[in-house]
Amino acid sequence: MANAVIRIPKIGVSMTEATLVEWHVADGGAVEAGQPLYSIEMEKATNEIVAAVSGRLEVIGEVGTVYQVGDLIGKIALS
Repeated sequence: MANAVIRIPKIGVSMTEATLVEWHVADGGAVEAGQPLYSIEMEKATNEIVAAVSGRLEVIGEVGTVYQVGDLIGKIALS
C-alpha cells in the first residue's frame, strides 16, 4: 500500500521552523482529504493544516516538538 508523507510546510517567506501544537486525528484514524489534520505554531500564529489525501494516519511527530520546515511528521496510508 502506498503512503503520502506529511511534512512541516513552509507557510511564510521567513519561516524556518514550527511547533507541532495538535493532531486533529488520532494515530491510526481515518482521514478525508480537506479535513483538518494538525495545527502548527510559528511566530506566535497558529495554522491548521488540512489533509491532502484520504487514508489512514500514521503519527510520527510529537506534539510540543519544534520541527524544521520539511521535517517528516506523519504518513497517510492511501486507501
